[in-house]
Amino acid sequence: MLDYFVIISSKKQEIISEVKDLFASSDIRDLGSEWTEVSGKLKGTFDDAKEACFQISQNRKCDCNCIDGEVYEAEKKLVVFDMDSTLIQQECIDELAAEAGVAEEIKKITALAMQGEIDFSESLRRRVGLLKGLSSNIIDKVIAKITFTPGAKELCQSLRALGATTVVASGGFIPMAKYVQKELGIDYAFANELEIEDGILTGKVKGKILDGKRKAQILCEKVVELQVPEINTVAIGDGANDLIMMEEAGLGIAFNAKPKVQQKADSRINQPSLLNVMYLFGFDTHRQHKLLSE
Repeated sequence: MLDYFVIISSKKQEIISEVKDLFASSDIRDLGSEWTEVSGKLKGTFDDAKEACFQISQNRKCDCNCIDGEVYEAEKKLVVFDMDSTLIQQECIDELAAEAGVAEEIKKITALAMQGEIDFSESLRRRVGLLKGLSSNIIDKVIAKITFTPGAKELCQSLRALGATTVVASGGFIPMAKYVQKELGIDYAFANELEIEDGILTGKVKGKILDGKRKAQILCEKVVELQVPEINTVAIGDGANDLIMMEEAGLGIAFNAKPKVQQKADSRINQPSLLNVMYLFGFDTHRQHKLLSE
């Protein structure tokens, strides 16, 4: 039987005891900070343990993730990120809307799309349509407002030190994705292209929309191109349109995600810092600090 790992953002004994009850036999490792690893042979099935951990997360207000031992211990060679509300703290379409004075209309559509209530591609067309007639200068204004999620720079630095390939696959827009790529030292960036004529937004997206299916395709294409086994891949995002790529990856991580996304994802992190993802890779605080000093 394979070993399984449960990673908890807590040191409370009552939570650790609840997790230990999932195992026939278990070992405990202090990962540093507020994180604990419990590993061993499960009493029941992996799916049952994952569901139990999700319920512990909900009831105990902590992160509690059950991960297959082979996935947990696999070298992380390819990591694909969503951008908006994952690597950065903004939803770029909402920021463009604020500049255009149509914020409320667009936010309503964005919320429905991220919750999976309406098709992402159609929602993007509707939102971009509201930007018709605006100067393309607003793109630079939005880029100037971008703030990175705490821990994003450190996580990307750590992944570089590990030799992993990093990718941004965003349902947002190319200028913002290229800026994020440059600032974080990410290897590849993919996003949608706003159609611009004579310095004015036409209200259309050029080419095929980068939706959830396309994000998953990008991950699969990089797997083939880089000859990386699926077990060595990670996908991180927060929206419903990230779920398909999460399913394709060896490990899918919902980061401060919408409730429906958290319920369906392999694992979840609800913490201010994106660097906490490293605990789901088995890196304790000491190893994380060592990576960042290299």
